[in-house]
Amino acid sequence: MIRKSAITIGTFDGVHKGHRFLINKTLCAAKKNNLRSVIIVLEEPFKKVKGLLTTYEEKIEEIKFLGADEIFIIEIHSEILSCDPNEFFDKFLCKMLNVSEIVCGSDFAFGKDRKGNIEWLKKKTREKNIRIDIVEPLKDASRQISSSYIRILIEKGDVKNAARLLGRNYFFTGIPFNEKGAGKKLGFPTVNLRVDSDKLLPKGVYISLITQNKRIYPSLTSIGIRSTFDRGNKIVPETHILDFKGTWKKLQTRVMLLKKIRDEKKFVDSKALKAQILKDVSMALRLFKNQKTR
Repeated sequence: MIRKSAITIGTFDGVHKGHRFLINKTLCAAKKNNLRSVIIVLEEPFKKVKGLLTTYEEKIEEIKFLGADEIFIIEIHSEILSCDPNEFFDKFLCKMLNVSEIVCGSDFAFGKDRKGNIEWLKKKTREKNIRIDIVEPLKDASRQISSSYIRILIEKGDVKNAARLLGRNYFFTGIPFNEKGAGKKLGFPTVNLRVDSDKLLPKGVYISLITQNKRIYPSLTSIGIRSTFDRGNKIVPETHILDFKGTWKKLQTRVMLLKKIRDEKKFVDSKALKAQILKDVSMALRLFKNQKTR
């Protein structure tokens, strides 16, 4: 027979502080009652959002790091999501996962048309003699921490406050690809990443960190449509690694955004662009130098 489990369910886009709190509560409940910890993850949000805080791969990696016994993925078109609440509870949670304890937020709802709300769940768990732990939303300065609010901050370029709510710097990942080399011609070679099209990429120029194979380098990242040279509308992230010599390998790379320093701007020519990049690099070097001397 399947070992009894403590479970929590969510989309967990961003895996922010509120999500971590909920997941850690589940892990603690499982450990305390000798249960298997199962994190049930929806592949993507029910409703279409402007951009994901974490791609599917990034999200799973972040959740794995927290240490659950099992991560159960529910695909967005899965029949499980279209079940009525009773079928979802009885066949999926009870029969498949042998649930003994449920940890959930106070606004939680599941099943077809989200009819399995908290009041329904309280009644059902009493009938089945299953423990339920309802967790109030985590707040920051009296405001509820949520993926939607963090998304607003990221879109505005406020990555510093977003990082406070996420519990880590906002990042994107991708594989480097060869480009026209416009930055290299100006004396500032860049690492350009092929990023998932659903990932939220905030336009602007950012002081950043770039990492590959556990090595981290200070950097400067521009995210935009490269309006000085291109006429397209595809958003491309370009990262210049400060004081780096060598060839960046075409392996999985992560860029973490620390602080926005300016908006994207179209320059009259490459000379004006180069002058601005020099200023941007100088600012980034000063920031990293100040951090080292603290």
